[in-house]
Amino acid sequence: MLATPAQTAFPPPHFPSEPNHHHHHPTDTDDPFQALHNSLANLSLTAPAHPPPREIPTATAPPDQSPIRATPLFPPGDNVVFAHSSFFRRRCGPSTSSSSSSPPAELPSPAQVRAQAAWLSIAAGNHDGGAGMEMDEFVGEGDGYGGAAGGGGVIVDEQAGAKTVPFAELGLAVRYGPRVSAAEGKAMMFVRRTLGECYGAGDGGGAAAVVVPEVFGWRRDGETGERFVYMALPEGELLLGRWEGMAEREREAVCAQLKGVVAAWRRLRLDGVGFVGSVDNGPLQDALFQGCRAAGAPPPGPFPTVSAFHDYFSSMAAAVSQSRYAGASGLQVQFRLQHLFPDNHPVAFTHGGLHPRNIVVSTGPNPRVVAIIGWEQAGWYPAYWELCKARWDCARHGSLGDWERKYLPWILDADGLQRELPDWSVDSLCQYWGYFAGLLGQTGFQSGER
Repeated sequence: MLATPAQTAFPPPHFPSEPNHHHHHPTDTDDPFQALHNSLANLSLTAPAHPPPREIPTATAPPDQSPIRATPLFPPGDNVVFAHSSFFRRRCGPSTSSSSSSPPAELPSPAQVRAQAAWLSIAAGNHDGGAGMEMDEFVGEGDGYGGAAGGGGVIVDEQAGAKTVPFAELGLAVRYGPRVSAAEGKAMMFVRRTLGECYGAGDGGGAAAVVVPEVFGWRRDGETGERFVYMALPEGELLLGRWEGMAEREREAVCAQLKGVVAAWRRLRLDGVGFVGSVDNGPLQDALFQGCRAAGAPPPGPFPTVSAFHDYFSSMAAAVSQSRYAGASGLQVQFRLQHLFPDNHPVAFTHGGLHPRNIVVSTGPNPRVVAIIGWEQAGWYPAYWELCKARWDCARHGSLGDWERKYLPWILDADGLQRELPDWSVDSLCQYWGYFAGLLGQTGFQSGER
């Protein structure tokens, strides 16, 4: 059983600094946040003249890096069903006659989804209907994510406020909860459709389209307001549970596949520049900002520029710190923070949760990536966000050894990112980002959030 790690304070990172006779030295009159800010503001964050070589697996041919310009278009409304998706084709194929006694194909209703979740929980001996389960806990008879492993069970993600319920006999997974958004289904649909149209079936981009689960629709429960996203059920097991037992060659093969997949979706660009927000032009869905929204802060976007997003990110971190220090019941901003983030950085499509808990691989020897899940935080972010967030997730969910140290920088092309940031060290940028993310992660306003 994989338990959700407790929300803990993320310690401020240690940054090496060069001698500077003009530094501001913290005094007894500084509050804790001012002292930390004054020390951070004097850091030397430039890239080293000769960065140490990065240990990476055997190199492959560099992928095409040219941008793919796209304009996301989605059907309007809270209740959308894709009648031409494979879910309906399988159940209403040519062999189905009009005189058949089988009921017409339709997606399970919200009541049916909740009943399935309760049944799976009771069958596994969890008689509270799943309310007490933890993130990434599998219940039921299966030992993996999807149908090939016996159907799997309910996955409860406490942080995201969501449950994922499998219907193995239908090849269907339904994700629902108070914080589930249709933007998750739209992000999956956008990536799968756009990359599927732009690439041939045999290259990395085609693979990227295939490993994004097909979306069958989404709907909103009129009584509770909860949203339901219907998608194809992957068949396999989470890389999180498989990683430690994999041979080096298997790890390299899986990570090489991931590298091509990630490179493909990171080529996606909006027609326009600077926009930061969700794929449907709404606020960002990153879990870092959920506590701020619960405390009545302005929504996280959409932002017209990277600079505007950085101002929001840093000001929300300052507000959380100041409010906690003052013991306030809501967010209060006493002074603004002058951040050091690169405002001229490009925007790229970002998954926002690239971690082995969101990667499904095939069972048996020589595993392959069959699905990437967990798209609830996806959207348009500064291009560095994917790497910083992935490293943050590793720190929060437990180390997987060489996954973080060796493979993750290679998968996300940390060296290429370094070339785009000549005035920064990528490692220092991730640590600097982690300091602000740590402040946001310490917010005590998340309880009771809708």
